[in-house]
Amino acid sequence: MQILHHSYYKKLYIKSISKTITISGYRGIIYDSKNRALTVNYPSYTLFVDPWYFHKLNELYKEDDIYQLKKKRFFDKLKKIAGIDKTQLKQILERHPKSRFIKLKRLTFNQYRELSESSSFIRAFGFIKRYRRFYPDGEFSAHIIGFCFKNGKGAEGLENYYDQYLYAPTLKESVALDAFRKLNTIVLPHGSNIQISINEDIQDFVHKSLKETIDKFEAEKGFVVVMDPYDGSIIAMDSYPFYDNNHYWKYPYKNIKNRTVSDVFEPGSVFKLLTMSAALDSGIFKGNEIIYCEKGRWKIRNKIIHDVHRFKYLSFKNVFVFSSNIGSAKIALKLGKKVFYKYLYKFGLGQKTGIDTISESKGIVKDIFNVGDVDLANMAFGQGISITEIQLARMYSIIANGGYKVKPHFIKKMFSDNETVFEFSQKAERVLKPETVQKVRRILRDVVVYGTGKKAQLEDYRAAGKTGTAQIAKKGKYQKEYVASFAGFAPFERPRFVVVVSIFNPKGSIYGGEVAAPLFARIMEFALHYYGVKPDKND
Repeated sequence: MQILHHSYYKKLYIKSISKTITISGYRGIIYDSKNRALTVNYPSYTLFVDPWYFHKLNELYKEDDIYQLKKKRFFDKLKKIAGIDKTQLKQILERHPKSRFIKLKRLTFNQYRELSESSSFIRAFGFIKRYRRFYPDGEFSAHIIGFCFKNGKGAEGLENYYDQYLYAPTLKESVALDAFRKLNTIVLPHGSNIQISINEDIQDFVHKSLKETIDKFEAEKGFVVVMDPYDGSIIAMDSYPFYDNNHYWKYPYKNIKNRTVSDVFEPGSVFKLLTMSAALDSGIFKGNEIIYCEKGRWKIRNKIIHDVHRFKYLSFKNVFVFSSNIGSAKIALKLGKKVFYKYLYKFGLGQKTGIDTISESKGIVKDIFNVGDVDLANMAFGQGISITEIQLARMYSIIANGGYKVKPHFIKKMFSDNETVFEFSQKAERVLKPETVQKVRRILRDVVVYGTGKKAQLEDYRAAGKTGTAQIAKKGKYQKEYVASFAGFAPFERPRFVVVVSIFNPKGSIYGGEVAAPLFARIMEFALHYYGVKPDKND
């Protein structure tokens, strides 16, 4: 029979001493724009036992003193190295005599090495090797990268959004547990790698700078986005409160979510960018008009609009340079809601930007049919409309890049085994005329030179942008709490980056020009010098 049916009985024998177990390879790595790993896989080992095979060995070598001594030494090692009690282990083995696979304990690498290299190792025991996730940049980029659950599935951020590509597929492997420990091995599968646009150095600088501003003004929360206005790539993004994704279970979800894409807020005067753009691009305003600003107090229907300063007459440009709410409201009312809403949608408000991360909000824009004069006047200076920080960054990128709406994104490319399987390609859409962009840019430059944004000025570059100070509404009523914002770009003629900053409920000062503008300047100056952008201050 051994000669005639050798193959059949060999297969039957191997099947009888083999166990099919599930194995998984390593998860794809996420790299920054300089090819530095923002995620790391480290091996984790779990000790298991095959009770059926253990009893077979015991039966086979029950009269063998050497084997019995070896078994005693191995049990002693299990107790000493892994803390597995011999009595408890024997109970497991006797309770499940026909089982082929029982997990015993997760081990450290040193425990695994000591046991696996032990001369007394009994072949009825074995190890499951899995990979777990570690984040070298920790809290500095936690809101972007996110984290994985213990089962290896992506839970937040890019780990969640690209989980189907990063995730390592699982395979069934037949492990032969014979006396020689011969394994029928296969190549471990692994997930695809991803390179993103985040620069770890810029990201870490933004994180530290945001924390210093939050601490200085004892603020409740804060957002920062650094974006390339031409291709929409995110160079850095952060929000406070922070959390460490290596220990995510220690934090409430309000710390974990990426607030730059999920939280909506009334932006205040930084939103006047849309009002001035719509006025000039529609042709209803030429830019040389004089606006009567009612000496700082104007009643429309049952609503009173105030300005910080009591201006009587302001030029179209100075309405925005000195941030007059009354002037902005009058401009919007002359435009009418149809024209105003046309540009709301052109700028992408009330719509998701489509950025490649989870939990993005589309903002809150009132239905045009429910908008009256008071509503339109409020929206003109950023009240009665809610947006996200990433929407604000995209708004300013339209002016910085010459009038094109782009899609913000993190991913640059996806690759596996050094072969690129996907590369991001931007599809820009023109939404403003070139001449409109030039006029708006000059106004934003004047905001920084002699308007409300003087503290956004840079040492070596000419910057442009807009301040914002908006009251925070809770339960339908405005509180004595504020959002201080600044959004802008630099260098002036050929912008390299858009930086937007929003600080919520600061103490000591509430104004965007005092709280947010200095942080904008610090981040922008660092980023431009880092990338070797030629100074233009003396051009």
